[in-house]
Amino acid sequence: MTPPPVSSSPVFDAFLVALETRMQAAIASGLGSLHCRVHQQRLLVLLEEPAAAPETAQRRQRFAAMVTAVRQGLMETELPEGLTLTEGALPVRLYLRQRGQTSPYAACNWRWQPDDAVDDLFAPPTVEAAPPPPQEPTGTLVVVPDSGEDGGSEPERGELVFLPTAWDEGQPPGERETASPQNLRWLDWPQWQQRARVGLAQLPWQRLGVMAASGLVVGSLAYGLSRPCVVGNCGRRQVAYDLSETAIAQLNQGPDGNEVAAAHDQLLEAVQLLAAVPTWSPHYDRVQADLNRYRAQLVDVDWILQAQTRAMEAATKSQDPPHPVPQWVDIHLLWQRAIADLDRVPTDSPVAALAAEKRAEYEVNYATIGDRIETERGAENNLNLALQAGQLATARVETAAPRAAWEQAQMDWQTAVNALRRIPRGTLAYEDAAPLLKDYQVKLVETRTRVNREKAGDRAYQAATAAAKVAQAAEQQNQWTRAVGAWQQAVDNSQQVPPDTSLYEQAQVLENAYVGALERARVSLRQAVALQTLETDLQALCPLGGDRCTYTTANRQIKITLLSPYDQAVTQSIAPPSGQGTLTQPVTVMATTHELVQAIMQLGNRSQFPIELYDPQGGFIARYQPQYGGFMKR
Repeated sequence: MTPPPVSSSPVFDAFLVALETRMQAAIASGLGSLHCRVHQQRLLVLLEEPAAAPETAQRRQRFAAMVTAVRQGLMETELPEGLTLTEGALPVRLYLRQRGQTSPYAACNWRWQPDDAVDDLFAPPTVEAAPPPPQEPTGTLVVVPDSGEDGGSEPERGELVFLPTAWDEGQPPGERETASPQNLRWLDWPQWQQRARVGLAQLPWQRLGVMAASGLVVGSLAYGLSRPCVVGNCGRRQVAYDLSETAIAQLNQGPDGNEVAAAHDQLLEAVQLLAAVPTWSPHYDRVQADLNRYRAQLVDVDWILQAQTRAMEAATKSQDPPHPVPQWVDIHLLWQRAIADLDRVPTDSPVAALAAEKRAEYEVNYATIGDRIETERGAENNLNLALQAGQLATARVETAAPRAAWEQAQMDWQTAVNALRRIPRGTLAYEDAAPLLKDYQVKLVETRTRVNREKAGDRAYQAATAAAKVAQAAEQQNQWTRAVGAWQQAVDNSQQVPPDTSLYEQAQVLENAYVGALERARVSLRQAVALQTLETDLQALCPLGGDRCTYTTANRQIKITLLSPYDQAVTQSIAPPSGQGTLTQPVTVMATTHELVQAIMQLGNRSQFPIELYDPQGGFIARYQPQYGGFMKR
């Protein structure tokens, strides 16, 4: 992750763009890409490599290449006013990071001074006996591994100190991890430098001083005159002006992405042309005015390019929908950041019209993706609601459930079906909702059919119990015809409860009870009908004021009181032959008694009522039982 720059002003942004471009041009393309940021008056430079350097020697080579690229880039790029030198030097922190990783695996400190380039003209000569390694810069590069031995207290100017640490994330270097005697080891100067120093010491000092001074003057003069726009006219201003005008004109004609990138390259070329003009050029002030204007234009175009990059990424991620909600949220955020990039373009910028046009386009896409997010979320919520309702409906009827449970299950299935129908086509949830909808619709129909059967069974059950109550009330009033009809209705209704309903088993129990009650009511009805004719027969058998017997029929009990002497005669005649003894009654009494006994038996058989016989004193004589066809004395 790259730390934020110390400033987002156009001047700083243009400086960093120009510096990165020059550093990248000065380093081998195979080493990777360079990125720079400024934080608290320190330049942070990151080399993002295809593969990490596993050994210290390889890391020293890459730090050396970075030093060369940074030095060349700083010499060709003017430092902005907000970035000042500390004790005549600019602190630089170098990082190595493998591509795809979030943190660097190596870092080192270095201090750049503007006179470094001049010093390089007078580097020590190479001794043939021990030539310096070709991959290291001249003189002062020292890379110290983290496993080195203790030694030294302060690094000399220009030395590189290897500090394994994480990328600072904008934190000032040294606050998170600083060098200490425990993690530093100082290396002696190379042998060739020692030999060169001895050779120089043997020369006459006066001659050496003259040679050094002469060389310094000649070298400085040659270097100064070789800079652009120092002698004669500054043709670079016109070239940069033409590049800027061409780029701005192209940007105001509705360019596509490639044309914006081409315009950016033209503005960058214009900045690079003028950035190389030194301070001692007579055209310096006018060049700086043009340079600031072109840098501001370049920064504005950079914001548009960055917005277009985000927009392209958002459009790519939007392809082949549907997508899950988190992906749509990422796309939505890309459009939001693209709009924020365009908002960084000032309203008075030459490319403000293009930024406004792109912003209006991006706002439409931003709103469209926002609506898509809400649609996907709604579809996902409806799918979850349908699944929950389906699970609840299934759980309600897993066991023998009453009618109310089936009715609630029907409501749950209806809720699930309605939720699935609300999921729009083209959403990610629709792919899961389509097969579920067919299944849930079948379950809804089945549940609705079951509810209708439950309702029919409940109605039949309630009608059966109501008819039974009517029958019981009729029996209490001896209305046996009505009772028989009500019991028959109760039996019929109990038989109408469907077999696969929750009340079926209870209806079977009621049906068995109602059938028994119906049979008893029918017997009682027959008895009641028989009693109606029995009264006439009893009046003929025992006429009012007669001398043979009297009768009563209270509570459906027939009682005949035999008058004397018939009570004794009946007692003797119904006794077993062994117990009859000698007949003492007259023949006429015995004949009448025989007729009376036969009439009582016929009356009992016809009415199917037991007939009890008593003497005049109320003593029990016997009871005729029709089902047995005889008299019982007990």
